[in-house]
Amino acid sequence: MKKALISLTAIALPAFAPLAHAADGTINFTGELMAQTCTIDVNGTVTPAVATVTLPTVSTGKLTASGETTGQTGFVVGLKNCSGPATAASAFFENGPTVDLASGNLNTTAGAGAATNVQLQLVDASNGSTIKAGNTDQNTNTTRIALDASGNANLPYAVQYYATGATTAGSVNSSVTYSINYQ
Repeated sequence: MKKALISLTAIALPAFAPLAHAADGTINFTGELMAQTCTIDVNGTVTPAVATVTLPTVSTGKLTASGETTGQTGFVVGLKNCSGPATAASAFFENGPTVDLASGNLNTTAGAGAATNVQLQLVDASNGSTIKAGNTDQNTNTTRIALDASGNANLPYAVQYYATGATTAGSVNSSVTYSINYQ
């Protein structure tokens, strides 16, 4: 009994020992809230409705090796009647369940009848650079478009097929969530 009590005390004693903490620094967080309101549409479909951008049907022969692209298709995120202090804006394509974290491309829906070895890649149509969805590089590498005197702007983007290997024929579907960054 004495051995059991000593063992139990030895096990329980560390639970009552004081924890050691050290204060090594401070982190400040800053942000800004803006009373910016706009009507937003994608190729004429007013949000919050889901917009659809239809890419052309292309041959798998154009996507035979990783890194090949084809079928670039433009789309416009339109801002109308924006009120507030912002003078320019850009879209930020968010990380989400369809985003390949390594490439920033959009994974496509798998399953029966779906093409394989293909992703969708977003492009800033103002400067031709690719956009990595979910990556904060968009904050500096994506073109900000000035709002006109009426608070309107058209933000031009594109999407294209991107091969991750030799593609097979089938349907290609994906989606991405975006938000508007005002400046």
